[in-house]
Amino acid sequence: MFYDRFAYNLELQQLRYNVNGSLQNEYQVANPQFFLPPQAPDITSATASTNVYQKQSESARSLHDSDRGDAGAPAHQDRQPGRHLSQFCGVHQFYTDNLNPVDPTTGQRVNFPEAGNIFQYQSEGIFKQNQVIVNGSIRMGAKLSLFGYYTLNYANSDTSGAGSFPSIPGELQEDYGRASYDIRHRLFVGGTIGLPRGFRLSPFLIASSGIPFNITSGTDPYQNQNDQYNLRPTFATCTPAIQTKFGCFVIPTAADLADLATYTPIPVNYGDGPGRFSLNLRLSKTFGFGPVLEGASGGGGGPMGGGTFGRPGGGGPRGGPGGRGGPDAGATNHRYALTFSVNARNVFNNVNLATPIGNLGSPLFGESNGLTGRPYSDSTSNRRLDLQVTFTF
Repeated sequence: MFYDRFAYNLELQQLRYNVNGSLQNEYQVANPQFFLPPQAPDITSATASTNVYQKQSESARSLHDSDRGDAGAPAHQDRQPGRHLSQFCGVHQFYTDNLNPVDPTTGQRVNFPEAGNIFQYQSEGIFKQNQVIVNGSIRMGAKLSLFGYYTLNYANSDTSGAGSFPSIPGELQEDYGRASYDIRHRLFVGGTIGLPRGFRLSPFLIASSGIPFNITSGTDPYQNQNDQYNLRPTFATCTPAIQTKFGCFVIPTAADLADLATYTPIPVNYGDGPGRFSLNLRLSKTFGFGPVLEGASGGGGGPMGGGTFGRPGGGGPRGGPGGRGGPDAGATNHRYALTFSVNARNVFNNVNLATPIGNLGSPLFGESNGLTGRPYSDSTSNRRLDLQVTFTF
């Protein structure tokens, strides 16, 4: 069993905006007109900041049950296949709820009509996750070392962390479904290949299926249209509904939300982002000099442990490169080593797009307006070439 503490930044947040005496206020101005020419905004009609405080809650905890096995091959053999079954279950997961939402049918606050939104940290969320990991490695002396793993992942949750809100205040169970980290497939292959004249080639291949994303209506009927826009639409026939490549949807009206028994939103994280693939290559040459180290021997990179790719913050152990000083250390047995290398990221220049926009009210709905980050690519470049010199002693 693992426990997650209520983070210090959340403690600071509740001190800044505490309902018993705010130290800081924020205002939201709808459709501001003060950009050109610049002038001070008029906040007399602006919406005051919401209050945040912590509920008397339990610490988030997660249970991890795993079953690991291999093919029974001794560690010294060249091939080492294995598999790993994991099950995760989390309770008392953190999220934020609004204790003073707006009634969509009347437009009035439910509990304190004169107050604004009152946000409260709570810990009643849950998640469940199952994974199957298959890993293996191949070694052929100092000339070839390959290792990798494949992960099949299923994850459901009703919260995405302390900063996430239920789509309907007080109705957290309506958001139970695919978790934001429910990435179905992941593949990693890496290693080191010895080439003639002391050159070494190190491939690094990583691929994954798309990241799920939430499709929302772009409206905020519960926070007075100025804070949370995570209300989900409903399915509809394609005429006259909003037609998209993910299906046909209709944005719920106030009348639809008056009776939650008849309001059936689409599943949470209904959309799937584009898949991702990247092949990185590193070509290096090491020159050794100085005294010879006794007992020094070459060796490629160590096998990957097969990380769990769990919920945010989780990740399995991974074996590091073998030998001294990284993947090029086995190229020489001298006391000092000078390595020249060329690193190519995303060799095939595959365009790895960021998660698409899920707001139905956006003209860019369903489109990605940026690149994903590492290890697939950089946010500012799709393919990159680095020249590197390393001195090891």
